[in-house]
Amino acid sequence: MKRFKFYTLAVAMMSLLIIPAVQAQPGGQRPGGGQRPGGGQFGGRGGGQQNNISISQLLQSEKVRAEAEIFDEQVQEIQEAVNKIRSEARANQGERPNFRELTDEQRRELFEKFRKSSEETQKKVNAAVSDILLPPQLERLEEIRLQLLGTGALLLEPIQKKLKISDTQKAKFEEITNGTREKSQEMFSGVREQFQQLGGDREKIQALMAEIREKMQAVQKEAEEKIVGTLTAAQKKQFEGMKGKPFEISREDLRPQRPEGQRPGQGQRPEGQRPGQGQRPGGQPGQRPSL
Repeated sequence: MKRFKFYTLAVAMMSLLIIPAVQAQPGGQRPGGGQRPGGGQFGGRGGGQQNNISISQLLQSEKVRAEAEIFDEQVQEIQEAVNKIRSEARANQGERPNFRELTDEQRRELFEKFRKSSEETQKKVNAAVSDILLPPQLERLEEIRLQLLGTGALLLEPIQKKLKISDTQKAKFEEITNGTREKSQEMFSGVREQFQQLGGDREKIQALMAEIREKMQAVQKEAEEKIVGTLTAAQKKQFEGMKGKPFEISREDLRPQRPEGQRPGQGQRPEGQRPGQGQRPGGQPGQRPSL
């Protein structure tokens, strides 16, 4: 059992190496993304794309808030607005049916209903945050977001519109990302057997993980170079200009800070609060509410 868990964890870690350019859907976002034209999303994880970054994620970082000159009062106001919108959305959803009792067609209809509801909720959140933050603040947050997304941002529809990416270029993007995805799948195809053959030897497993990581990074670099190489000189210059002044930050900086001694995935909660329930606005003394 431990060996299986370790294998699962290892494969999960390797899968995180796939770049945003591979995960993001060419030509825009996946259905239900709710990406607002010309900017990021608020109150969500980036429109259904695992490697996209929302403005609300950026606001988790004190470093980012300081760079964009976001006031604490604005962060609190955003949290209250998001909570209210989400609460209203949940109230309108009604009771969820038992998925096991639904036919495939009923499930598809239900998922489509949830998707549309999510889009409407996201639009309301976007509008609320746009009313709270000032234009210069939003502009700087978007610049930081693009710096973090890197080449993957080129596959988002709002960015493609700004850069006037042609249909030919979009087709090339899709060809590159499909090829990269296929290479990644081939790389993972025999991983389970390789882990099983190592018999739980941690040193050998770590060496194998390092080898796979190195190969994935090579695939990533190749894909990024090909995608950027598809741009014209003018598009490259414009894209770099959209990123604004360089800002030192990584995705790790966006993770909410945990109290010392708290394990990953465990939220600190008041007495009597059930696991999975979020901290109410205002939080505990000295603790900023998360967005």
